[in-house]
Amino acid sequence: MAIPEMDSEEESKITTLITCFPHDQSLTSLVQIPRFRQRLSILSVWSIPPGSRVLDIGCGQGDSSLVLALELGPTCHVTGIDSAPPDYGTPLNISESQEKILQSALGDRLSFYNQVDAATFFNSSSAAGDGDSLNNKKTKEFDVATACHSLFYFPSSDSVVSLFQELAAANIRKVYVAEYDSKHAPFPVTQTPHILAAKAQALYFAYKSEADSRCNNPLNNEEQQQQQQQASSSKKEEMPLNVRAAPDVEAITKAAQAAGFKVAREGKCVRGGKFEERVKKEGFAKEKEEEILGVVKEVKRAYEEMERGGVDKVRCMDVWWAVFELE
Repeated sequence: MAIPEMDSEEESKITTLITCFPHDQSLTSLVQIPRFRQRLSILSVWSIPPGSRVLDIGCGQGDSSLVLALELGPTCHVTGIDSAPPDYGTPLNISESQEKILQSALGDRLSFYNQVDAATFFNSSSAAGDGDSLNNKKTKEFDVATACHSLFYFPSSDSVVSLFQELAAANIRKVYVAEYDSKHAPFPVTQTPHILAAKAQALYFAYKSEADSRCNNPLNNEEQQQQQQQASSSKKEEMPLNVRAAPDVEAITKAAQAAGFKVAREGKCVRGGKFEERVKKEGFAKEKEEEILGVVKEVKRAYEEMERGGVDKVRCMDVWWAVFELE
């Protein structure tokens, strides 16, 4: 395929990735090509040695794992793990997407395990995956670990701390991280909607987790349990929101340092109505609901200001990347 603004080498890589990754063809130019170009940019600054054995944390449908498999060559092996259930995702769910990747030209360089976090992966004997037993010690031997746009989706800051602790305990000496930088300043006005939207979703998830914790208390009365069931029934068809803890650069760095890692290198990759209804359904305390919806209003105002200024495109936040080494 002829792709504007690419040299022949990058175009060849993108073509291979697009061929191996199942996706909606109508979104190839709008979504998949920009996403793979960004992943390739991140891999170029990470500089992971070719042939490495990689644990890809929060691999999702497998796009970051696929890029790793391509860039690190035929002697590498990439193991992707994700805590989501196999039927999560659309238009293809995680299991369907990963299965098609495994059948592709790069499939023999990859393994996937779903419904498993790092603690479960390292400490249990089995998990839902591509058939390899986790009893096999070699399954858990890695040179490096990666987290490419996955820490935003961890359920809490504590879970990010736990991740680095598990990686240190497994004696994984290097951890490569890439995540959105939500606190750098000053940031372009075109990034404001993305930053505020992430903040709104993070607030929603934090307060929802608090509410769910209270509902799971065995001392709840029958009326509270009925309300929980009704709320659950009304949301059966809703896809889960992605952004959860959304840790910033400082929080990620502190989590790594607490587990004994140091920052070896870091830098930045600079790139070019339903949500409100869901918030109201949760039954948050009034001040919490108003806080979340207030951020949503800021998103809309920011976008309106951009339009008035003649800017019609919203940009993603810049991407911060880092290489952590175990001291």
